[in-house]
Amino acid sequence: MKTPVLLSLSFLFVFITAPVRTNAEEVERPIILQFMIGEMVISNDDPRVSDGDYNITLFGVAAQKPFYGEMTLVGIETGGLFNWKSETRAYAASGGGGGTIAISADINQFLFDYFFGGYVSLQPLKWFRLYAGAGPLLIYGSREYEEKDPTTFQIETKSNSGFSGGMYGRAGIDIIISENFILGANIRGIKTGLSFNDTVGNVDVEGWQYFGVISFRF
Repeated sequence: MKTPVLLSLSFLFVFITAPVRTNAEEVERPIILQFMIGEMVISNDDPRVSDGDYNITLFGVAAQKPFYGEMTLVGIETGGLFNWKSETRAYAASGGGGGTIAISADINQFLFDYFFGGYVSLQPLKWFRLYAGAGPLLIYGSREYEEKDPTTFQIETKSNSGFSGGMYGRAGIDIIISENFILGANIRGIKTGLSFNDTVGNVDVEGWQYFGVISFRF
């Protein structure tokens, strides 16, 4: 008697929960691939160097993969950003007669950071999405510069590089143009231990970054 009852209850359980499991499996949570271009200002606290702070342009790619939720999604994100910039600056140095002279320096700077963290997004409307993410990052930077002495016309090449860990946090908005195409913007803050302290400026690579974003969902 117990066996038929148990079989009946098992069948009823499977029958009731099968649609629930099927519906859960049918929920699609596509990956969002972001292409970003943005700006960052790196403060220079050395008054001897001309033109003040360093403005850099950043290019990057990021991906977000949701795992839980529907209107509100929770998942992981990862990506990378880089900058390559060449510019010429002058800095004040002591001259042979006790005064100061301006020395020209051609600077080549490279930065790359890789980040990985968690994120949450909210899509209250079909065409609008908000998201925020945070996590650790790894960053590498190098700076090479050629100094030209105006009195001797000699050129000296120097370099400086470093690697550091850090943290990031970012938040953004998306305007969903179509099911697979999105336009947006985000702001990102980073805190790292990477710094350059040399004759062409004393800078700490940290602060706020501002991006325009083109995204594809698939």
